[in-house]
Amino acid sequence: SVQIAAARRNFMLFSSAVFPALEFATFHIAYYRILQAFAEGRIKRLIVTMPPQHGKSQGSTRLLPAYMLGINPDLRIAIASYSDSLAKKFNREIQRVIDTPIYNSIFPDTTLNRSNAVTIASNHLRNASEFEIVGHKGSLKAVGRGGGLTGNRVDVMILDDLYKDAMEGNSPTIRDAVYEWYTSVVRTRQHNDSRELMVF
Repeated sequence: SVQIAAARRNFMLFSSAVFPALEFATFHIAYYRILQAFAEGRIKRLIVTMPPQHGKSQGSTRLLPAYMLGINPDLRIAIASYSDSLAKKFNREIQRVIDTPIYNSIFPDTTLNRSNAVTIASNHLRNASEFEIVGHKGSLKAVGRGGGLTGNRVDVMILDDLYKDAMEGNSPTIRDAVYEWYTSVVRTRQHNDSRELMVF
């Protein structure tokens, strides 16, 4: 249908289709247009700063990875946050989006293993830390700050709230540790065409 075709091309229309409860204020429209440019590769490096409870993670870390894997099921995406449990929560929420019938209508080529275990029928990984797109090279890995990305080439890196709160953000010790991890782990997994999104 026309709506399905439009959702395939437009991140905001896609987001409304898979998450009908979304409400867009004026700044959300600008935000989703910028995320669209990031999804299409017109922006390679992006930093988003927004107050809490304004929907920044909803757009950048829950809906955007699902949209990007729909556009290109061969993308290798990594998500990192201040804790492993939050990163895994993002992963599970992305899986839930991809599992919906409306997502399957918009992006029929992007599907997940129906089981949380790797089976003989489908050797594609799917758990709270990582999942792979069936029949494609694409995947999504979620790690907590300081976690490893060894052996994983990353096409798209999304860093969402690397600091738990202001106290952590104001700590020179934690800032130094985050910077060391970022330079020695995050940047070394990227290549010349990788994209990177930081959300604070």
